[in-house]
Amino acid sequence: MTVSLSQRIIIFSLSCCILFTVLVVSVVWSSYLLELAYSRDNYAQQLAKQTNTLKQLVATDNIYASRYDSVHWQSLQNKLNRLLMFPPKLTPRQQTLQNSIYSQNENVKRLFNQITNNKLKNASLVIKNHLKAKLMTQLEATSSDSMQLSEIAKTDIYSTIKNEAIFIITVSAASVFLLVFGSLRLTKIVRKSLGEVKLAFEENHSGHFQKIQLSHHSQEFDSIVNAFNDMNDKLSETTVSLEVMKKVVEERTHVLEQLSNTDPLTKVANRRALFERASMEFSRAIRGKKNLSLLLLDCDFFKDINDEFGHLVGDELLIHICKVCAHEIRDIDFLARYGGEEFIIVLPNCDIDGGIETATRIQHSLAEHSISIEGKQASVTLSIGVSMLTEKHKDLEQLINDADKAMYKAKENGRNRIEVLSPSNLH
Repeated sequence: MTVSLSQRIIIFSLSCCILFTVLVVSVVWSSYLLELAYSRDNYAQQLAKQTNTLKQLVATDNIYASRYDSVHWQSLQNKLNRLLMFPPKLTPRQQTLQNSIYSQNENVKRLFNQITNNKLKNASLVIKNHLKAKLMTQLEATSSDSMQLSEIAKTDIYSTIKNEAIFIITVSAASVFLLVFGSLRLTKIVRKSLGEVKLAFEENHSGHFQKIQLSHHSQEFDSIVNAFNDMNDKLSETTVSLEVMKKVVEERTHVLEQLSNTDPLTKVANRRALFERASMEFSRAIRGKKNLSLLLLDCDFFKDINDEFGHLVGDELLIHICKVCAHEIRDIDFLARYGGEEFIIVLPNCDIDGGIETATRIQHSLAEHSISIEGKQASVTLSIGVSMLTEKHKDLEQLINDADKAMYKAKENGRNRIEVLSPSNLH
């Protein structure tokens, strides 16, 4: 059976109210018991006071005198009688003492009346003293019982205070524990359930239509979870996962980027990608004060090959040149088609000597790997211009322009050459 949060709160509130009621009742009951114990003690002290007054009166007055007036005695005796007639509610032990006091007081009254009424005129002094001593003994016993009754009452007061204090502290501690435990429990259930619902919504944003599994069940959250899970079932049937969609988009984006940055014939980088990469390397070299070289390659007699063998052969020739160049350059170097039969190779962290060495390696590889044209092996040559970044170069275009000039110088000097501009001819 699933208990709702409202039912939990009602149960928790009722438990707190019951404990609070018990606490209030215990305080009221303790007050009553203390008041009763104090009334018993006050009653016992009044008995002792009245008895001591009677003792003092017997000890100081001559109760055998012919003119002795017993009015004062009777007044004190009447007060004592009224006390004994209307005692507070007593414990069984106290009631036993009360009965003893009452019995002794009756004996005192009879003995005093016997003395004062007859005056014992014919009795000897010994008898008179004996009766007076017996009267004092009775009063002493009454006083002693009264004091004992008072001591019992004081003990009861201490015991009542102790027992009720322990009970109140116990109930208070139980109330605080229930309050803290119940609050933490309810907070944990709500926080945990909200966290699980929130996590499910976040998963939905990612395209994962998963069902919520609550750690703590309640009618309120179960109704939300059931509605959410029903919605997820419908969404999962009609909606493509966001992760799958994202993957498709990324793949297609990657393909489009490759198409936009790749020369469709040679499959190397195109002019657009060249300027992006070359600009980045140019800025990095300037910022880090590092070397940067460019090779501009042009296929010799490419127009004659196209005219004699056709454009398809020319295309195969360009593809062959790109394969050879790609094999001879480093991983950090960048090969791109500049336009027509011209190519540029960006050489980061490379000085002019390194650029010439790379260009020489490419030319030797082309000479060793000929291409078949109409069944005949034919060699292709390149005119290569080399330029290196210097303080005179203000932008990338100047660096490319110097490589272009060097390439045309190679053309003019007989082709299949590598040329570098002299420092005076640099930008």
